[in-house]
Amino acid sequence: MLRLALMLLLMLVVFLVGWSPLGWPGNQAAAEVLPKTTFITRYMPPTATALPTATALPSATALPSATALPERQASRSVGYVPVLMYHYVRTVDAESDPLGFRLSVRPDRFAEQMAWLARQGYEPVTVSELASCLRREQQCSQRAVALTFDDGYVDAATTVLPILKEFGFRATFYIATGLIGREGYLSWQDLRLLRENGMEIGAHTISHADLSSLDRAEALAEIAGSKVALEHGLGVPIHTFSYPGGAFDATTIELVIEAGFRSAVTTRPDDTIGDLYAIPRRRILGGETIAGFPWYFVPASRQNP
Repeated sequence: MLRLALMLLLMLVVFLVGWSPLGWPGNQAAAEVLPKTTFITRYMPPTATALPTATALPSATALPSATALPERQASRSVGYVPVLMYHYVRTVDAESDPLGFRLSVRPDRFAEQMAWLARQGYEPVTVSELASCLRREQQCSQRAVALTFDDGYVDAATTVLPILKEFGFRATFYIATGLIGREGYLSWQDLRLLRENGMEIGAHTISHADLSSLDRAEALAEIAGSKVALEHGLGVPIHTFSYPGGAFDATTIELVIEAGFRSAVTTRPDDTIGDLYAIPRRRILGGETIAGFPWYFVPASRQNP
């Protein structure tokens, strides 16, 4: 009870004091791990209705203890399920912005990749649906694939969503809540549009901080604070989390579980999913052609060296 009370007090502090990254590089790719963040200013949503006041915080049941959550272990009977990781879907010049190019997939190539999935009979699922399959709570398709997008760039609504709708696909978008509404990033209206079209929204901390570099209280504020912000801004439960830059440890996983998430994704390209709080993903590289796209659907252990 004492731990639960302390956690609720911390959540209240998140709303009353707020967090915002200092000196966030707006045009730098947020997928790269940032140094330990100093929090000095208050994050506020673009409208008063996006985040209710602290008096509307969820009750104690919103942060269940780790023992109240389902088992972490994934069912081995499901087999290999590709989980693809995207960031930007846009056109970038490789010479002038090599980092941005590495994290970007051209819109025409992204559409080509989705058409390939459709032809091959793949059935995209959200990460939460995949986690339910791996817990054997529902049946997984033999051709399941999960499409994920990190950070919350505006092209998710302007470019990615129309292409996904064309093929009847769904995806999971992991949002760093401190960036919502900033130039180049999704707004609350954009996020609601994604939700209305069947997309899943996941949490990606507030400031995209390297969680492994923070102390326990700072890490919990980043993890749980982003969940609460999204749940109040969108009015839906948020079940899945993405570790910024793939940085996490045993303590980080413990905090993600305590915050009430049912799954979390990494940046590791492992063959199998063993831990539902360390789901591996395959990063889709900038410049990838359709000829190389099938490579992402072959487990690494079966690829030629």
